[in-house]
Amino acid sequence: SADKQKEGGERLRRLSTITGAPYSQQLTSTDDVFLQASLSQIVAHVQDGSWAPKDVLHAYGRKALEAHASTNCLAEVLLDQAEGWVEALSSSDLTAPGNTKRKLPFAGVPVSLKHSVAVVGVDSCIGYASFANDPAPPHAPLVSLLLDAGAIPIAKTSVPITLLSFESWSALHGRTLNPHNHAYSPGGSSGGEGALLALGGSKIGICTDVAGSVRVPAHYCGIVSMKSSVGRFPKADLKAAMPGQEGVPAICAPMTQSVDDLEAVWKGVMEMKPWKYDYTVSSTSPCAMNGDL
Repeated sequence: SADKQKEGGERLRRLSTITGAPYSQQLTSTDDVFLQASLSQIVAHVQDGSWAPKDVLHAYGRKALEAHASTNCLAEVLLDQAEGWVEALSSSDLTAPGNTKRKLPFAGVPVSLKHSVAVVGVDSCIGYASFANDPAPPHAPLVSLLLDAGAIPIAKTSVPITLLSFESWSALHGRTLNPHNHAYSPGGSSGGEGALLALGGSKIGICTDVAGSVRVPAHYCGIVSMKSSVGRFPKADLKAAMPGQEGVPAICAPMTQSVDDLEAVWKGVMEMKPWKYDYTVSSTSPCAMNGDL
């Protein structure tokens, strides 16, 4: 546990080596414009060139670190990797006619991930010390989809050990606090995600749910989520507490600050044809059958 917490501290310190040290600066009124924008507004402004993806990233990165200082909601900070992902996105002129990146459904949108979602080179401990220091070799298909769609992952969020609790505490990462009242829980198992989104440190949260793991934190933290039917949202290659348990299958589900953003997430994921990334996703949805995508 001590080694894992030391690693987290070193990740945070490395952020100061990024040119201009953007994550150590105070939030500005310009940042507030990005933070208050809807998902669709961010995408539209990035696509038309009026907003630089890096400026959006820096605003949400600063807000995410502020939320973490208040609630201990982050398990892994991905902002150093995010600098590379946003640079790759920015290197292409999204406003150019014919550019294949021009209509990316999540262009420049900061995304956070539950700790169980695999990102290359990063642990998916789900609270277990035995899973620490075992970084994932490939991205989960869902992460590949998000990156291809222009999203920028910025963090992996805290969970309770085993993922089977309506709070978010583990010996590895400590206790996550409710964003509105620190005397209470943010819910679980996606409690870190609920706290981060409630405080505005991310625009989309990607989590898992079996028996309320997105719905309970959404209720406790005052945000929105929706558990999908099985086979509608990519879920392959996620760390699980009970691998092979398919009696009540786990599913992946988004969490957002608003219903409009939630709708935009679902539309964006479907535009990317998720069945091409994850064999567990049904390709017989109405959209796929009717050729709408």
